[in-house]
Amino acid sequence: MSVEDSIEPIARDTARDALHGPAHELGGSVDAENPWLGLSSFTEETQEYFFGREGEVAELTRRVQRKLLTVLFGKSGLGKTSILRAGLVPRLRSQEYFPVYLRIDYGHDSPEPAEQIKQAIGKAAASGQWTQTGVASAGESIWEFLHHRDDVLKDASGHTLIPLLIFDQFEELFTLAQSDEFGRVRAAKFIEELSDLVENRPPKALEAELDSDETVAESFDFSRSDYRVVIALREDYLAPLESLKRLMPSLSQNRLRLAPMTGTQALEAVLQPGNRLRPTKPLVSEEVAEAIVRFVAGGSELANAEVEPSLLSLICRELNEQRVAQGRSEISQDLLAGSHETILSNFYERSLADQPESVRRIIEDDLLTESGYRENLAEESLLRRFQAAGAAPDALAKLVNRRLLRIEERLDVRRVELTHDVLTGIVRASRDARHEREAREATERALAEQREREQAAHRALRRTRAIAAGCGVLAAVAIAAALFALVSFNRARHAELMVRQARAVSEQARGEAEGLLGFLTDDFVTELETFGRYQ
Repeated sequence: MSVEDSIEPIARDTARDALHGPAHELGGSVDAENPWLGLSSFTEETQEYFFGREGEVAELTRRVQRKLLTVLFGKSGLGKTSILRAGLVPRLRSQEYFPVYLRIDYGHDSPEPAEQIKQAIGKAAASGQWTQTGVASAGESIWEFLHHRDDVLKDASGHTLIPLLIFDQFEELFTLAQSDEFGRVRAAKFIEELSDLVENRPPKALEAELDSDETVAESFDFSRSDYRVVIALREDYLAPLESLKRLMPSLSQNRLRLAPMTGTQALEAVLQPGNRLRPTKPLVSEEVAEAIVRFVAGGSELANAEVEPSLLSLICRELNEQRVAQGRSEISQDLLAGSHETILSNFYERSLADQPESVRRIIEDDLLTESGYRENLAEESLLRRFQAAGAAPDALAKLVNRRLLRIEERLDVRRVELTHDVLTGIVRASRDARHEREAREATERALAEQREREQAAHRALRRTRAIAAGCGVLAAVAIAAALFALVSFNRARHAELMVRQARAVSEQARGEAEGLLGFLTDDFVTELETFGRYQ
């Protein structure tokens, strides 16, 4: 099966969008009135505004043509992606290379890296024709994919095209891929396949197959090296890259270090975009352009200046937007005020000024890793989060137009990330400040709740004390009543006893009286009877 048969064909313009990225995809004009891209990378479509790096582009082109593997490295913010997209790719495309721009996705939902690469090759080569059909098979390695005998890609004119695989942001192998065991396993497998490709050695699985069936060798051309590989990464990841040299010795053989722009280069990057397309009404004079370069270089004179292209482009775009807002015809020096950090911070704050706080929270928490690296999310997922957060339906489009975010298509999935690494420091500082503020507010809420609980407890204690005091009074009254009752009871009992005693005495007296009366009566009767006898 040929590449075009095994991978779903797509239109050439879709393939080019996937290759070149979306700097202009959702708006954000780049024209004679707005010639600086800010933090967006230059592409083939915007190459007419790309100046100042001709020497580096020429040197990189020579290195790529000379060796199978080329490593481009430099500090963040020096424009590696722009050099690749707007410099190297147009030059080599004109020399019958077909570029394939790659960023490997190490996530659970993506295909194996080898399949991602083959799909990307299929998209970039969609307008060409492979000379063999039915030779590619599912699951084969990248080395096998590019070494089928007599299977080459030709354009419509019959010219043979050379695959140019460009792995940008290669440091993600050492950052995003290491976030879990799945990513680490996938990264290790990818490095093994890439090593076989750049060292031009048959994979171990193929060698084992050759040992059991020599006829398999007839399907492959082991001497082919008609492809090129470029790896671009940040300079601070050279040490981890060195650890791969055991598998990939070629890593140290053909490297180009990208340095900051010189003052002369930076001056060209300011003057040419602003004036070349407006020769009669330049946007910026040479005097102001020199002031801008010195400002970005921290006050250094042009001869000693070292300039970060991304920061230079952002400041030029910010100044130009101020010019447009004030209705001026050119950028004047009085617009240049503040500091690099202030301009970056203002850019970030202005980009989010009309967005809900929840949008800032999503950007800072979901598009930046905990350690401060750019993270990406599927556009569909981010749109759902924005909607749930109460953002307007066009919030993402606005943030892309303002060049705070960018969208890149990978494996037919549109993914969103911060426009440039130069923003990560500002975004992380904002996130840290927000987390600190939220922690402080949470502490204050906890303290307020604690104070409320203490006050409630104090109020309850006062009520308890009042109740206890009342209960004490009632208890005293009860005790007094009880004592009074006891005294009364004792008095009653004493009185009763006295009554009983009196009654007993009375009964005794009555008895005695009745006895005496009876005695007297009996005596009286006897006396009467005696008296009667004497009569």
